[in-house]
Amino acid sequence: MRSILLSAVLLATALPASARTFVVRSGQSIREALARASAGDRIEVMPGTYREGAPADAIALAVTVPGISLLGKSRPGHPVVLENAGTQGFGIWVSPANSVAPDDTEHPPCGAGPQRATLSGFTLKGFTVRGFGEHGVHLACVDRFSLSDNHADGNHVYGLFPVRSSRGIISGNLVTDTATDAGIYVGQSDDVLIAGNVVKRNLLGIEVENSRNCAVIGNDAHKNTFGIFVDILPFLQSGTQDGTLVAFNSVNHNDRENTGEPGDFLGILPPGIGILIAGGDRTTVLSNQVRDNSFAGIAVVSLCLAFQLQNPGEACPQLDVDPDSDGNRILGNKVVGNGTLPVPPPFDQMEADLFWDGSGSGNCWSANAFKTSIPSPLPACAK
Repeated sequence: MRSILLSAVLLATALPASARTFVVRSGQSIREALARASAGDRIEVMPGTYREGAPADAIALAVTVPGISLLGKSRPGHPVVLENAGTQGFGIWVSPANSVAPDDTEHPPCGAGPQRATLSGFTLKGFTVRGFGEHGVHLACVDRFSLSDNHADGNHVYGLFPVRSSRGIISGNLVTDTATDAGIYVGQSDDVLIAGNVVKRNLLGIEVENSRNCAVIGNDAHKNTFGIFVDILPFLQSGTQDGTLVAFNSVNHNDRENTGEPGDFLGILPPGIGILIAGGDRTTVLSNQVRDNSFAGIAVVSLCLAFQLQNPGEACPQLDVDPDSDGNRILGNKVVGNGTLPVPPPFDQMEADLFWDGSGSGNCWSANAFKTSIPSPLPACAK
């Protein structure tokens, strides 16, 4: 947590004395302001609906200069909206110039070659980013970032998506109607705080994947298909998922229909998981309210379970990551009313407030309020 708090201090540091402020009004171009901006500049955008670039462009707005602040001056009833101009994939893309790679979003180069490895500093506040075919807001290789008080709405794959980034804050956002993956996704990143967001009507509310020392605190995840996932995947540039805190969240009524891609792990699961740890290590799940999720409340499983559910009867393939969940502590949560709707085999053997597939080592459960668990009893945490 010390490193996460340090992020907040660093993000609050003053802009360079030479920083300028550009004001963009309805009918003007945010792209043009970005083209004129230098490191540390501030771009204030007045209320209105903005469609940037050509309809077939991959990216509406690209930020490749460090320290840029994009500030939507929204007020009640008068939002600042960045809307898909046609078939655009990405609303706002932020990365070093050599890491603008829309064809491979999970393997950004992050400085391969002579350019800087990361882009230092970015702020986005007060924007509605709507209707993009891939990601609403995509950050790659960004150190020290803040995404606050935005609304990511109706973006097809991801709403807010920092990858291979560090020391960031994602707070006070509303993310809705993300069809095929996560509303808020943090991947292969370090020291990111995800706090005070509302995620609803997404396939997956919040996901932390292959990341270290992140915290998911005080969010409201409801009416998604799945609430909060902490997981690991193979064959990425970072091979660990370690040290996540999931605390004081409200995770309830996540039973939206499953709109995942056919063949994807998310696509085969029954709706209604509150919190899932799949291959994550040393996660602390503390004092969450996990209620009325139709399949399972809090589940701790091996990544191998995902492969076996997709390929019944086959052994777990050889992976470049440890697939088991180890050292996770599930403490003081209220987990009630979960796993109440019928699901088909083999999922019917996993329906409970608390579920563990028996894999991994050092996982424990203490001081939780619940009615059902598989197995029963679960291993208690040492005092």
